Parts: sequence; structure tokens; C-alpha cells
Amino acid sequence: MRKHLLLLSIIALLYGYSANAIDFSRVNLAWQYDLTFSVKMSHRVVKTDAGNVVFLNISSQNINEWEYEFLMQRDYDSEAHRSFSPTAIDTLLSTKSGVLVKISLPETKDNLLVVKFNKPENFYYYDISLKIGFLSFPEVYPVNANGLPILENYFNRSGNSWWGANSMLAMQYAEKFSMAKPPMAEMEPLSPQVDVDSTFAFRNKAEFLENYFYTVRKDSLATTGVTILRVPPYFPEYRQLVELIEAMFYLTSEQEMKAIIKSPNPKEAFDSFWMNTYSTKSRARLAIRKYYNKVEYSNRLFTDFKPGWKTDRGMIFIVFGRPDEVYRSRNSEEWYYDDGDAFEFTIISTFFAPKTYALRRSKALEEVWFNQIAALRRDINE
Repeated sequence: MRKHLLLLSIIALLYGYSANAIDFSRVNLAWQYDLTFSVKMSHRVVKTDAGNVVFLNISSQNINEWEYEFLMQRDYDSEAHRSFSPTAIDTLLSTKSGVLVKISLPETKDNLLVVKFNKPENFYYYDISLKIGFLSFPEVYPVNANGLPILENYFNRSGNSWWGANSMLAMQYAEKFSMAKPPMAEMEPLSPQVDVDSTFAFRNKAEFLENYFYTVRKDSLATTGVTILRVPPYFPEYRQLVELIEAMFYLTSEQEMKAIIKSPNPKEAFDSFWMNTYSTKSRARLAIRKYYNKVEYSNRLFTDFKPGWKTDRGMIFIVFGRPDEVYRSRNSEEWYYDDGDAFEFTIISTFFAPKTYALRRSKALEEVWFNQIAALRRDINE
């Protein structure tokens, strides 16, 4: 494979540390949650004997119009950073609209790799953590039928292969997590407690069952693993009535949800809710399309060991929409909306996910929540 980054112009300006690092408490990262933004990035970090490997996917219809630079710094609040010129970059896949590369990084005390990309007068940053808390990333990773790394946290096909060890250990869990509680609910333990459904060893390929999630490790002594949720082939969309009804949780009252679920004809009850709420067939169809688009986007953006719409960030995204401003640190992420609404998420590392985002709940958010639900039910465009 070629040892250069096809289609990308890498700017290597300095070695050593400069005076000013990137202060992510002042850098708006909202573009990362905008699926209409002209550039999309995703990645996976893998531990190796020599350091880390970062698989980075960059897609854009105008990819050649951007310039790219890699930066390294100790953390989100570091006082200095350095421009970094990777010595080993393999192009794994190149198309007219994107590139997938493998970046080999030596051992370093830096915990953050930053991709800076820009056009004249427009700068954006994509942050890649190189550690899970104080732990390294796992040594194993999933690959697709073409041998390319899978960067998503879910499988919607069976029989995917794995790379990184001669044999691996899989722990199977039933995906029975409830959806996120509203912002004014009581805080719950941040780290999920789940009983193992079964454990099995495999070599390079294993069949994973739908509606289960799996943590795959090199062996029983490994302290980190890769968590993968097994989902239907059409995921991140939802198509089955039971899925569509469940995802209405944030928009309905408890009584409305129970009535739909217990109805002798759930499909009729489902249709009646949307018609009764939005008055006409055309408005109901528009509301359904917009609502489930946000469910799909949440699944794309936030899925970890449970579907994205069930996560705290997914809930806020569905009800309040994409945030206008996002600021991140090692331990927290803040969302701001132009109308004044704001939410803060605590970031922790768990056995199931390198980063779990838990909403900081407060009774003070009750009025904000119900006002927004009422606005959605008046007009899904709001």
C-alpha cells in the first residue's frame, strides 16, 4: 500500500511544541453532529506493540478543496501542542468522495490526536482520544468482507471477521436497556450493570445474534475490548412497527404509550396518534418523516452498547434538534442552542464503551423539557 494520504494535502509545519494548544472549551464542534456538513469523519483506535493505529475515514464531495494537518497534544486542556507528520500512513480505500487511511503512531505521552482541516478562513477540528481513561485501546477490531476495518459500533450483517489475535473471547449480553430518562429525572449510576448472557471463544469469525451486544477481547486477561451491537440489516433506520412505537417514547405521555402498546390493533393506534396529534394526513406524514429521521440520525451518531436514540445525547438530539454549539473537554461535553437551551454531559469510560455520555439531570430542566415536547406536538417543524 502507498505510504501517503491519497487526496489529502498534509501540512507539516513544526516539530516540538508550540506556545498555544487548542482549547476545546472554546472550539465549537457542532459540525460533528451535522449530517449535512460537507465533511464527515469517523475513526477507530487500535493498540499495537509499537503504539497505536488509527483508522480514519474522511468523506466529502469536495474533498480536494480542504487542507489537512495532524496535531498532537497531551489533552483537551493542554497548554501546548505540536504539528505531527505521521511517518506511516497507508491508504486502505480511495474513492472520488472519500478516503480510508491507517495511521501508525509510536508510543507517546500525548492522549489526543487532532485533525485540523480548513479552507481559507474556515478551520475545523476533529478530536481522536488515544486512551480510554487511563487505559489503552484494545488490540482487536472488526473487519468487513473486504478486510477493511469497521468503524461503526454496530453490525447490521452477520458473519463479520475480526483481526488482531489468533483467538478471541466474546461476551454476549441481551440489549434490554431502557430509553434515556428525561432531563429532570433522578440521576442514575453512570456505568451500566448487565449480567453476561453467555461467553464463547472464536478464532477470526463469529455469528452474532440480533438484539444482543457483544464485548470482544483478546483473552480473559485483557482489560479492554470492542463493544458491538448486533442490529437488523436496515439499521440505523427503523421499519418494524414495534421499533417505531418504542421510539415514540419521548413524544408521548405514559398513558398514550400504554394505550398504543396494549391496543388490539397497534398499527391502527399508531396511525391514530399521529393523525390526532397533527390533525391532517399531510401534516401527520411530515411529522412522522421528520421525527424518524432524527431517530435514524441519532442511531448513526450515538450508538454504542445500545441504539443511539436510547442514549442521553440521542434523546436531546431528537427532542431539541442538532445543537448550535458543542464544546468538549476530557470529562464533559456542553450543548448550546440559539434559543437559550443548554445541556451538559459527563463523559466517563466504562467496560462497554470508551466514552459514555451521561446527561447532568436537574429538576430545573422540567419546564424546558415539557415546553419543547409541547412545541413538537404543535408543529414538528419547530
